[in-house]
Amino acid sequence: MKNDINKDDFLGKWLSGDLSNEERKAFEESEDYLAYKDILRGVERLDRPIFDIEKGLAAQKIYNASYKDTKTSKVIKLRTWLYSAAAVILVIIGLRTLFFQDVTIRTEMAQTQVITLPDHSVVTLNADSSLKYDKDSFMENRVLQLKGEAFFDVQKGSTFIVNTKNGDITVLGTEFDVYSRDRTLEVHCFEGKVSVSKDSNEVILTQGKGAKSNEKEHLSVFEVANLKPDWLHGKSSFYKVPLEQLIKELERQYNIKIYTGNVDVKRVFTGFFKHDNLAIALRTSFDPMNISYTFEGENSIALKNK
Repeated sequence: MKNDINKDDFLGKWLSGDLSNEERKAFEESEDYLAYKDILRGVERLDRPIFDIEKGLAAQKIYNASYKDTKTSKVIKLRTWLYSAAAVILVIIGLRTLFFQDVTIRTEMAQTQVITLPDHSVVTLNADSSLKYDKDSFMENRVLQLKGEAFFDVQKGSTFIVNTKNGDITVLGTEFDVYSRDRTLEVHCFEGKVSVSKDSNEVILTQGKGAKSNEKEHLSVFEVANLKPDWLHGKSSFYKVPLEQLIKELERQYNIKIYTGNVDVKRVFTGFFKHDNLAIALRTSFDPMNISYTFEGENSIALKNK
């Protein structure tokens, strides 16, 4: 079996699954196999490195031609085989880098951004959010990943899918808003029809309908009165949400840090704040909750029960 391992075509046979059961079993019990698995595990932790394959292979040929071992030929053959395995893996990574080109757009705190997708659909990202899709395959497979909140104006065409950690949204052509943060998913349909699925639960939303879920509740449907999300017009609105959700949104829109102290962040809040004046936003958010606030620095605020 050791002679078979050292043959030039052995690695190719193993990768293509052409080894016999006896050859495969013997190989997987050998030290060579363990060494190859170590290389493979290392490669799996790499994040698309940039490298010159031709230059690397040329350098390896020079090394192989000049390498001399004073011990045994067995070690020489094993070392050559390991470099061959590494070269094959590098080629695989190179092909992966060439053919899979993900596009990722992120917004910072207090920032929104409008993105035009390859199919001319338009996405508006709210603050502290990200969008990711495969540039090369998007026209054939309109799938993207969302973290945070975004408003979508989708061109008609093939199925358009938004994946989030809290559920998936499927449409053909419509306008809708998706909020996916922590363990909460909320979707508003402003035009057309939207399918929202989470686990085994699915609802179909039409114009003027919304759906919401969290870690404790299944998807529930409610009425949407607005024609567009409030945040597109510089205002964040809330209806019966935990106070902590309001606080996190204030932090995103104004790039501040709020320290809650002994305030009960599970209390329910209904109301809104605007994005253009921090002093007014704090007053409209916390005065109705009987909570005082104090600036402890330019961007730090401490809360306290009155």
